[in-house]
Amino acid sequence: MITNHGSLTPRTTLFFSLICIVTVLAFLALPSPSRADQEKKTVLYLNSYHNGYHWSDGLLEGIRTVLNQSHYKVDLQIEYMDAKKYNYDLISKNLYALYKEKFKHEAFDVIVLSDNDALNFVNHHRHDLFKNIPVVFCGVNDLKDSEIAAGNITGIVEVYDFIDTLKVAKTLHPEKDRLVFLIDNSTTGTAIRHQAEKLLKTNNLGLQIEFWTELSLEETQKRVSELPTDTFLFIAPYYQSINGRFYTAEEVTEAIYKHSSVPIYSSWEFLVGYGTVGGRVLSGIEDGKTAGKMALQILDGTKADDIPIIRQPEGGMYLFDYKVMEKLGINQKLLPPNSRIINTPKAIYSLSKELFWTMMVSFVILFLALVSMVGAMLERRKVERKITDQLAFQETLMDSIPQLVSWKDAEGKYLGANQAFMDFFGIRDILQVVGKNTGELLRDNLYSEWSTNADTSVVAQKEPFRKIRRKVRDINGGDAWIEVNKVPLKDQSDRIVGILTTAENITKEQNLEKQLLQSQKMEAIGTLAGGIAHDFNNILTSIINSTELAIGDVAAGSRTEADLARVLKAARRGGRVVQQILSFSRPSKEGFRPTDLNRVVQEVVQLMEASMPASITVRSHAAPGRNFFVHADPTQMHQAILNLCTNAFHALRTTGGTIDIALAHVVDEKGIPGSGQATTTPCIKLTVTDNGPGISPEIQDKIFDPFFSTKSKAEGTGLGLAVVHGIIKGHQGSIRVHSSEGAGATFTILLPEAEACADIVSSSPDGIDRIGGHILFVEDDEDQLQTTPRLLEEMGFHVTALREPKAALRLVSAGSYKFDLLITDFDMPVMSGIQLAGLLPELPVILISGRDDARIAAGEYPNIHRVIIKPYHKKDLMDGIREILQNGNNHA
Repeated sequence: MITNHGSLTPRTTLFFSLICIVTVLAFLALPSPSRADQEKKTVLYLNSYHNGYHWSDGLLEGIRTVLNQSHYKVDLQIEYMDAKKYNYDLISKNLYALYKEKFKHEAFDVIVLSDNDALNFVNHHRHDLFKNIPVVFCGVNDLKDSEIAAGNITGIVEVYDFIDTLKVAKTLHPEKDRLVFLIDNSTTGTAIRHQAEKLLKTNNLGLQIEFWTELSLEETQKRVSELPTDTFLFIAPYYQSINGRFYTAEEVTEAIYKHSSVPIYSSWEFLVGYGTVGGRVLSGIEDGKTAGKMALQILDGTKADDIPIIRQPEGGMYLFDYKVMEKLGINQKLLPPNSRIINTPKAIYSLSKELFWTMMVSFVILFLALVSMVGAMLERRKVERKITDQLAFQETLMDSIPQLVSWKDAEGKYLGANQAFMDFFGIRDILQVVGKNTGELLRDNLYSEWSTNADTSVVAQKEPFRKIRRKVRDINGGDAWIEVNKVPLKDQSDRIVGILTTAENITKEQNLEKQLLQSQKMEAIGTLAGGIAHDFNNILTSIINSTELAIGDVAAGSRTEADLARVLKAARRGGRVVQQILSFSRPSKEGFRPTDLNRVVQEVVQLMEASMPASITVRSHAAPGRNFFVHADPTQMHQAILNLCTNAFHALRTTGGTIDIALAHVVDEKGIPGSGQATTTPCIKLTVTDNGPGISPEIQDKIFDPFFSTKSKAEGTGLGLAVVHGIIKGHQGSIRVHSSEGAGATFTILLPEAEACADIVSSSPDGIDRIGGHILFVEDDEDQLQTTPRLLEEMGFHVTALREPKAALRLVSAGSYKFDLLITDFDMPVMSGIQLAGLLPELPVILISGRDDARIAAGEYPNIHRVIIKPYHKKDLMDGIREILQNGNNHA
């Protein structure tokens, strides 16, 4: 800011004037680089057209501007090819002879060319006339890769904003749906048309489009005058020669405009002002400057091939003609922002300067008189309004902040609070806040005590509290978490006069962190459990198969048979434990379909009622006549509900009580945590409630952990609730527990609702006990290699058992044996069962694995008809073989 401290004396003024003159003379006396000392460079500018063509003249102006401002002394040699006036094919040979003679003693450092004919000429004579000279092109339309294949070339492609111009035309004339494109069939005209056709293929504007290319000016004028009102024109620059007279692009455009009753648009700046409405236009000067800068880079030593070709230059400006728009009645408010308009009428100031100043002086005098009369009153109102606005703004600002904000005096009495604070604690009126302390205002004694102590500490120590997380009861009486900041408020004397408290509701984040930790813990345990289960499955399979074989070898009713039956029963029980482990370690989506949860609940209730003691009652609650469909595996849901009921039974077995299973339709406005579901998701809510002793808060975070149990080792594995958690998570749902000691426990499950669908009923085909056939069995486990073939032989099959997949391949390839079926293990060293099946596509395959994800891998191979999960039984094998062989035998 400049401040006037008094007028300067004449002597001071003279002194400063002398200093300025001496400074200017000193700068003028500094040595400047002479043009003679600058390095000289020779540049050839090859122009496809002629001097006076506005487009190429603009390119030349841009090139010349850049080169003249460079640090070189540039000798710019300009050659015009006149390809607009004369047929290029006829004059190119003569131009070659002329240039060969002219340039035989010239050494050009770079060639700058404009438009397509010059590019074609240089490419055609690159090896004899322009050897090893780098080339910069501009004004070239529809550039093809073959035109730059010789290399040592760069430049800027002429891309006119055809589509943007048409969009403007459609905005200004929404009733018009037909476009006539006026262009000649010259080299440039053909290239411009190709560009337009490419753009129209990728931009559907709903227009009927015609190209007029080989019409005389007289015929064009006649046809334009007869165009219907649903049409507008787009014109590209072209020339015409009539009776020996050459008409420029501007003259052609103006002649067509005089016979046209429909609007004409264009994308070239120099055609605006000659009858076109306008459009988004190209500037030859800017493209020329870009080409000039590329030429300078080459002169500085950069290789032309290292300079990227600019194929999509930045868009031009919007330019329109006021006179044409007025004639056509075009609403200028519909023009794009920042549009430039030419030929606008002169302002009043320009028409009558004296009248303008008379009006301005009169207005100023009148305004000053008015200000002097009401100045004091306006100033007072201004101050009052400013204070009112500031208070209103501060109140609005406070109420718009999502954080809980409150402020107190140094004694801990509330002075105010924002709307978020009152909404969180269920306070309707600010008068209920002012003058009270935290204990009087809030019902949460623990938080009130902490907040009061924190306020006292902030005032005493004059230090703020930052990011302290506290649990507090919200408006609904539930637990919420907030992150609290407390800052001392000071007056101008640096005295503490109050406390500002801000808090952010982080309940959602806290719950998400808790769920993330639980998910990570489950994933880690699941990975370990899955690995153990896989190995254990192989052991159980060998035990089951060997036991089934041994039972067949002993006398019926003997003690040995009973012992073996107990072994088989224990092994199958172990298999169920393994399946429980896999249920949460790698939940499978096999068997998912629309499932009515009410049916599943009724099945569980019937099962529980049959096994419950008289002291325990199992009840179900669901709205009559309603379906409760979810997309789920009914077997997994049956297991989850049964596990929850079993857990409730263990809690009630000593005291007795009631187990309630309830179903309801709800809308979960918070979304299902971790499910990715949108808010307000329609859900089915399943609750399992018991009135037992409840679950202590200390272990509620652990009850879904695998192998965690409050029962003795003989009563449970600790997998029941972990399996439930895994199943519900696999169904994109959520499970929560609400319990307190002595008040029972409620497990709440939310699952996304699905549309109802008819149940699919499947039945196993009847088959004979002994089918017969030759089976190839491949397994790397020695025990199973001994037991499984014996089981298959007892079923009546001929079995060839091999340990190595490669040996199986060699046996099949030799053709000595004809096999009806391949049974192979999934996990084998060197080559997996999947790979073996892929190499034998004609042979039907049963894949055996201890992992559910084998089903997914097998889905890519059509010859794998069945996947059997370990541990398996003799019946599992028989069912799979029957299904395949009875549907048709394939031999390999």
